[in-house]
Amino acid sequence: MAYPVALIKIAGDKMKYISLVICSMLAYPALAHHGSNGQFNHDVDVDVAGTVTDVRFVNPHAWVYFDVENDQGGIDAWRCEMRAGSLLKKNGWTEEMFSAGTEIAIHGSQARREEFGCYTRSITFADGRVVQRNETIEALVVADTMDAGPELSAGTPVVHGRWVATERGGSAPEAAAGFAASVWPAEAPTGRQNYAVSEAGAAAAPANFDREMNPRFHCQATNLFHDWWFDMHVNNIEQTDDKIQITFGFMDIERTIHMDMDEHPDNITPSRAGHSIGRWEGETLVVDTIGFEAGWLAATREAIMHSDQMHTVERYDLSEDGQYLAMTYVINDPLYLDAPYYGQLVHTKTTAPYDDYQCEDLTEERVEGF
Repeated sequence: MAYPVALIKIAGDKMKYISLVICSMLAYPALAHHGSNGQFNHDVDVDVAGTVTDVRFVNPHAWVYFDVENDQGGIDAWRCEMRAGSLLKKNGWTEEMFSAGTEIAIHGSQARREEFGCYTRSITFADGRVVQRNETIEALVVADTMDAGPELSAGTPVVHGRWVATERGGSAPEAAAGFAASVWPAEAPTGRQNYAVSEAGAAAAPANFDREMNPRFHCQATNLFHDWWFDMHVNNIEQTDDKIQITFGFMDIERTIHMDMDEHPDNITPSRAGHSIGRWEGETLVVDTIGFEAGWLAATREAIMHSDQMHTVERYDLSEDGQYLAMTYVINDPLYLDAPYYGQLVHTKTTAPYDDYQCEDLTEERVEGF
């Protein structure tokens, strides 16, 4: 068995539990995933090995469960967190990889509130294969069976289809980045969103902000803009002349853009998605949305709240080849913002299937009583 050296030294022929505080020599992706800093201590590395008893490919995080022999000859029931189940499947991971009885060794970070819990960075299987947390085992290739949608009026741009966010940071395709820059509005600031929180907005934010206050940690949507790209799930758009229906791959958010309305109705029931009306300005789809529930505008590095008076305007532009869809947005809130909040997201057309998110948060499954 080709296990890491530290495991070989003490494990012998049978994989056993060890825990080390070490500096890994491997290059792992940045540990910036939502909530991981609060739930796991990334300053404390852990190496643990045992026999798989169960696996749960659920969202927002999958978990692998395994029995580990301790120094007293007893068994400790461990569980280690992995990426969202839908993302694992999209990247070629299968539940069969973790069938009961499979021997694994996990390198990761110790859970803060669970003695036998960890954040997975890499997994070593009994045959010596090592799989990193974000690794694509086998790229999912699916023939595009999505139809073109109902017949549209002549000249209407086609946004119907499945879309996935382009990777953020320096890994975004050059074509996508160039297209995004070409449709950024001239009046909008460049760089970081140039917003200003009002005095009332600052008062509405929690005094002791913790990123785990984000609704996504409780299987709820955060807002239309963060959830549209979060974790690069596949989003589905169905288009007719009268309406555009968008179903998010994250948290199963559903929103309808009414293309047959000129004004919002007076009796809107507030919701996380709000009420949207759309129109075509040449080849640009312009979407006006009001009727939001008060909630979070940002809940990662800082807390920025929005009121039920938030008003958003989105502009959707298709690249000439139809492969990129750029959404530029401006958010105004007369109660909580003194200056608009600007942003942009770019999606790529994909042949990958849309999967229901079906959130089942197992984070607190064992925490009580620790």
